[in-house]
Amino acid sequence: MLLGGLALAQLAAPLPLRGQTGGVSTRAAVVVGVNKTGDLPVLRAAASGAKSVASWLSAEGFEVKFFGDDDGRVVTADGIKRAVTELVNRGTLTQLVIYFSGHGVAFGTTEFWLLSGAPDDLAEAVSVTECIDQANRSAIPNVVIICDACRSIPDFDTTLLHGTVLFPRGSFVPGVQSPDVDRFFGTRQGAPAYEVKIATDNYAGIYTSTLLDAFKSPHAGMVTRVKDVDVISNRALKAFLLEEVPARLKAANSKVIQYPDSKIESPETAYIGRVAVQPTPTPTVTPGPTTGNITVSDIANHQFSLTRVGPLASLRDLDFKALDRASAASELSRVQREFLDTKKADSFDTETGFFVVGASVRAVWIAGDQGGDIADAGDGRERPAMIKIPGTYRQPVTTALIFEDGSGTVVAALPGFIGSLTVRGGQVTSVAYAPSPQSSRRDEYAGENARLEELRALAAASAKLGVFRIEGDKEARTDAGRRLANQIRVLKSVDPTLGIYAAYAYADANLPDQVSSVQSYMRGDLGADLFDVALLADRLTGQRIEELRNSVVPFCPMLTQGWQLLRVREVSLAENVQRARDSLRPGLWTTFGPPGMEFIGRAIQATK
Repeated sequence: MLLGGLALAQLAAPLPLRGQTGGVSTRAAVVVGVNKTGDLPVLRAAASGAKSVASWLSAEGFEVKFFGDDDGRVVTADGIKRAVTELVNRGTLTQLVIYFSGHGVAFGTTEFWLLSGAPDDLAEAVSVTECIDQANRSAIPNVVIICDACRSIPDFDTTLLHGTVLFPRGSFVPGVQSPDVDRFFGTRQGAPAYEVKIATDNYAGIYTSTLLDAFKSPHAGMVTRVKDVDVISNRALKAFLLEEVPARLKAANSKVIQYPDSKIESPETAYIGRVAVQPTPTPTVTPGPTTGNITVSDIANHQFSLTRVGPLASLRDLDFKALDRASAASELSRVQREFLDTKKADSFDTETGFFVVGASVRAVWIAGDQGGDIADAGDGRERPAMIKIPGTYRQPVTTALIFEDGSGTVVAALPGFIGSLTVRGGQVTSVAYAPSPQSSRRDEYAGENARLEELRALAAASAKLGVFRIEGDKEARTDAGRRLANQIRVLKSVDPTLGIYAAYAYADANLPDQVSSVQSYMRGDLGADLFDVALLADRLTGQRIEELRNSVVPFCPMLTQGWQLLRVREVSLAENVQRARDSLRPGLWTTFGPPGMEFIGRAIQATK
């Protein structure tokens, strides 16, 4: 086995390949394969796999633009962006496929594909998170993103890596443009992808080779007939990959395992390719529940199905006992327990403040004339820090907390709420709000506390692991979004973080109306916009945050993933806040290293 940053494809050059359509195709693809990236280990199968994908797509009628380094060429971000931009701007495409194989990196919810000049050249990478956001805002009915690459934290520093956005901004019309964006990732978030040696000096990316085989050797029941053509739908492809990739690794007596991660928004009739060979007929057997390949997404969806929210995606037919066993031993359940076991400020005698577990607090900065009162700095272990916000602040306000080592975070101080923060390993891992004992919301909180704690822990753990997502066709996503909204509508009043989590899930599922609903409700309830929710609702587009300091708090995203959307949403932060970004630490909630907090301090001073 050769561990690759992206395992599979090969691309030869920016060379267009015409499909056999007899005319201009409304289906196009940009295929990229990079074996050599900077001083990182050279991959064996990225370029060759990509070349195979390009040939296959061309035969399927796609107009293919192909970029690869197998002949020594340099693959650049500018070249790929020009190709994608030209295709999108035509306004005639019905489907666009973007395939990448090479080295990939991820930290938190931020992901990059590394091109020839990376990581030394910070622009020579593709910002995956931003590309998905822009694909959601394009006018192409179906965008398919296929990635055969690692999604794990690299050995080198990625804090300065911002990458390139492939999609043009264009003009987004909410409610009118509603693309289905399907994502096929070769491995789950935080995990590597692999190349396997199949013969002497012959390597293949396990994910790409399996993907191509889905159309050559489909399983019984996978074939769908669309307009008199037998095809493998994107939905069927998702199921095939999840079953076959780990099975093939096991069959090869591999010591590693790899579980693909797919998210499908398109209907059953959406597909990339036709069936090359009909599956061998087999006797009709009613399948029973399966026990294998239970993923974190399955566990999260199962857990949501047991709440009043219900499942956020279709439930797979999994053996219930096996699912329970997998759930009990899962990373998701472990993170949930951490959130549920965190100490809360049940008897904090202040109307507005913060309760910090896991770190001592040496300073509190507030955007205004006064600083916070550190009632107890805590010791970071047995004694949590307790911060009082002066009662003169009657509206939400930007607040910075500086920990003993000089790192820190920026959060919103909300009148009538106590914010509980948990710090582990130098990162803020959890933020939760609860009405203070003096708040009129306290009785409502007491009545909903148990349900709130469980739903918040599930949402937070799912968001941390990248599986808090609404999936299915537009009708299914809208229905799941409505159920989620109904259950958290009241709970947002007693913990606004649920509204933040929901807004990100809605934005990821391309449900702009639901995002706007959350934003409108929370603004009316809190008297100001929370930055993340306003960002996702497009209320900050084209604006300078310094000019909105009394109506939008804090002055930057509270969740780390929000930083990755500022550029594509055209939001301008204050210069010092923007400079602090280079000190962001990976994690769910925004945490800056000491250099970043110095810039935050200057930004706070500028607001006085």
